[in-house]
Amino acid sequence: MKKMLTILVLFCAASSLANSVSVKDFGAKGDGLSLDTKAIQAAIEHVAGLGGGTVCVPAGTYICGSIWLRSNIELRLSAGAVIKGSPHMKDYCKADCCPQNKEEIGHGDYISGGHLILGVGVQNVTLCGPGRIDGNSDAFILDNEGKRYASKSKIPARPSQMVWFVDSKDIRIKDIELADSPYWTCFILNCERVWIDGCYIHTHRKDYHTFNGDGIDIDRSRYVTISNCRIDTSDDCITLRASGAELLAAPQDCAYVTVTNCNLSTNCNAIRVGVGEGHIHDATFSNITISDTNTAFNIVASYVAGCRGTDIDGILFRNIRVGAHDLLRIHHMRSKDSVIKDITFDGISGTAPSESHLWARKAAPFQNIIFRNVEVPATFECVHAEVKVEGGTFKEKELTTEEIKAIEDHIENETRLLY
Repeated sequence: MKKMLTILVLFCAASSLANSVSVKDFGAKGDGLSLDTKAIQAAIEHVAGLGGGTVCVPAGTYICGSIWLRSNIELRLSAGAVIKGSPHMKDYCKADCCPQNKEEIGHGDYISGGHLILGVGVQNVTLCGPGRIDGNSDAFILDNEGKRYASKSKIPARPSQMVWFVDSKDIRIKDIELADSPYWTCFILNCERVWIDGCYIHTHRKDYHTFNGDGIDIDRSRYVTISNCRIDTSDDCITLRASGAELLAAPQDCAYVTVTNCNLSTNCNAIRVGVGEGHIHDATFSNITISDTNTAFNIVASYVAGCRGTDIDGILFRNIRVGAHDLLRIHHMRSKDSVIKDITFDGISGTAPSESHLWARKAAPFQNIIFRNVEVPATFECVHAEVKVEGGTFKEKELTTEEIKAIEDHIENETRLLY
């Protein structure tokens, strides 16, 4: 019996080793010059064909176009390993590579639908470091003279989200650096059970900024945990969304999201909740530090005229230290009747000197907005919102009848504006 157990252990160990491969065994160069897409993809397909395992990327710089992840795969980037996006658009997937994908060329965000790392309909996938995935944004957002294009509409072409998972389950992204995406960095769309932990995510924001350089965008996904991440971006650090239903066979709510122990910094919104025409609910943001940021919290129903907007409820912000220009904005924007209710801010402290806004349409007032022990020496304007202030220094500004009327007119005009 003992001999048989020993043989079994050796057999299992041998099987495990057989399912762990290096991309260099499949021809990857990692010299920063060669296009290594095919070699890395071959390694992934080989391990997937064995039922799953680990694909190791040793130290080196691997120039790649689109890489498709498969179920039961761990793609592990060793220390000093960099997967760097190809500067050539032909190396990326097309917008019609799957039904859930799209492009926005000639309008919107001017993106191609190409992605560097894709997981479409996959399960049990891990993307981990300590290496780096580099979107090579300078190849797309800078012109031939090394200057940033004047606007995103002037960019000849750029890929879409750098790391993109859609209709997938049991996804882990951990201990990895996600750098310099030419657009959003990490997009989780219509997925379930996702863990993003210990990541450093950054896009250009100081000398020049990346247009739409978001950190993590969670869209119509459930049971998502983001923890122990440092995110320094030119646009939103973390967003919760409920859009894209027209691309999905079975769109779901964005719900049961936990964000904790993160450090956020951005030229835009540290945390944004909203946009789309679905439902965002049951999310908790806690033990977070927000610094060198424009707006700490932005809750918005819709940026696009003509759509109903997203219903938002059951959101808790707790134990958050803030250094921002303004603390929060809660607004319908271009939505006419979305429901925004049951939002609690508890134990928020720091500095945010500009006035905050809670501006609702008269036909759809905000309900049950609670500020509990918000120690920020600033004021907020409140129009058509049910607000409770329980302790703290964050106080409501008294508005005259004329000021309320002016804000109401602004809100009504805003719903008619085109995005």
